Amino acid sequence: MLRARSVEWIAAGAVVALAFSACADPARSPAERVPAALSSVRFVAYTPRGFDPNAGGGPVDPAAIRADLVLLRPRFDGLVTYSSALGLDVIPAIARELGFRAVVLGVWDPTRDDELDRAFASARGEPETVLAVALGNEGLFFKRYDAPALARAFARARSALPGVALTTTEPFSIYLDDDARARELPAQDFALPTIHPIDQPWFGKAPPETAIDFVLNVVRELELKTGLPVLVKETGVPSGPDSQGFSESSQAAFWTALAARLPPTRAHAFVWFEAFDAPWKTASVAAQTGDVRPMEAHWGLFRADGSAKPALLAVPR
Repeated sequence: MLRARSVEWIAAGAVVALAFSACADPARSPAERVPAALSSVRFVAYTPRGFDPNAGGGPVDPAAIRADLVLLRPRFDGLVTYSSALGLDVIPAIARELGFRAVVLGVWDPTRDDELDRAFASARGEPETVLAVALGNEGLFFKRYDAPALARAFARARSALPGVALTTTEPFSIYLDDDARARELPAQDFALPTIHPIDQPWFGKAPPETAIDFVLNVVRELELKTGLPVLVKETGVPSGPDSQGFSESSQAAFWTALAARLPPTRAHAFVWFEAFDAPWKTASVAAQTGDVRPMEAHWGLFRADGSAKPALLAVPR
């Protein structure tokens, strides 16, 4: 019995080692690296704690980034970021030093040559760690840039980073629509959509499990429609405010259920959204959309002071 169990452990270790090798080897094509990473890396969406991109300050202190990643590393070995400006392009190097296996490196504004240049240099400097570059975040949906500008950024990235996976992020509906918006999306190596149950008209009236069913159904539709691996960049429920019916316990229940019902495979996985509460987001979203959404400050698995919420217990060690 002991020998049989030992063989099982050895076999399991071999599978993990092969998956690690596949997702870390920059010589492999995106078609090989991305599915391997989806099945074996646990990703969390990361913006540095206390960082407000709209505050007009200088670059983020690398020591602050390192302190954040030390908090995250016990439960996560992959990062998904949103920007390579203001010093955020150092994240892959620090992540590698701390043992993170993969980074999807974000570019917030794909129309800015300086941010693109920083992202390209970071990806070239950390070829084993940077799994992909994500060009833009819901910019077509919110009209921060247009389809031709995004296409130009993709063309530059294809030329500068041959062999690196490229993607962008838009709400799931754009991928599934049969209209001009879907045709505006550039060719991608995998889909990195947002799927937010709280934005659906039935949310708040349906039982909690409906939100999980919704995410699973959308992922299946995305796989069928796009034919691509799907990494859900954002989903979940916020932990507050209480006045809008959100709580830390309901947030934890969502993640516990999603982790049980959507285990990672080579075809799909999800990003834990997100690492830290971001108090600045409420004002930022209001400025962008005119919609005041206090819940935007409460998506973190950690509070803004770095203390863990109950939802973190849903993340396996």
